[in-house]
Amino acid sequence: MGKPWSPSHVSEVAKGVGIDLRISGGVKEALVALLQSELQRITRNMEEETLEKDPNRKTLGDPLRTRLGFNRTRGLMIDEIVNVESVSSAAVVAANEILESYLQRILLSASEEASSEKLGTIMKRHLDLVLSDSKSNIGDELIKSETNSDNEFIADSINDSKFDVLTSVSLRNIMKQFSGKKLENDAIDELLLLYYDYASSIEFNLQKNISLGDLNEIRLSFGKFEQLMMLGWMRRILKSASEKADSQGSNLIKLDHIVAIDPWS
Repeated sequence: MGKPWSPSHVSEVAKGVGIDLRISGGVKEALVALLQSELQRITRNMEEETLEKDPNRKTLGDPLRTRLGFNRTRGLMIDEIVNVESVSSAAVVAANEILESYLQRILLSASEEASSEKLGTIMKRHLDLVLSDSKSNIGDELIKSETNSDNEFIADSINDSKFDVLTSVSLRNIMKQFSGKKLENDAIDELLLLYYDYASSIEFNLQKNISLGDLNEIRLSFGKFEQLMMLGWMRRILKSASEKADSQGSNLIKLDHIVAIDPWS
């Protein structure tokens, strides 16, 4: 029978997702039970959906989409390590998330090139163009940037292609890793409202330009969309707010630091 996570381990995981407050022993134990219950629900749903797709399947898989093979990724990582002796499951999962988001960003840009030629197939020349384009964030610079800690928060947004990926918790964690500053609650609320307003504006313009067939405007809107998905817009806002807080000698980003920034520039 499987052994659940220890309360202390769950507490460390909570720190990693942006929970700054201390967690009492009773809460830690309750969280373990809650996670177990949620995992039971997830597993049963995944099992049902897996068998709906393939009644003869004997191994539980991700029913939503095909993922990079765990063992293949782990084997390739083992070939690369130098100063450690083994590769943990957590490292493989994290690597696969980064690889899959990298793959999607490459192919999204290549798809745009194919669409500009009114083709329904991505050809090698489209990929070559994307990789050689200095204006795209794909290629050697993107590969290096994948190791930046703030990019860990884009996995869900890239995979889901939705604008509902930011929460107050993820915002706090982004800011913590970005500059070590904390965010006032009112500042978080304002940031989330700005983010959704900006996202809605981009989505509206993208759909409008697609219906009009305006390729130049589609490229512009798509570039803004990609930047939003990669949290480039949010990092710009947070950087400006952090600088304003620094100028006032504050270690806390407040509402007035946010409202003083032009989010549409």
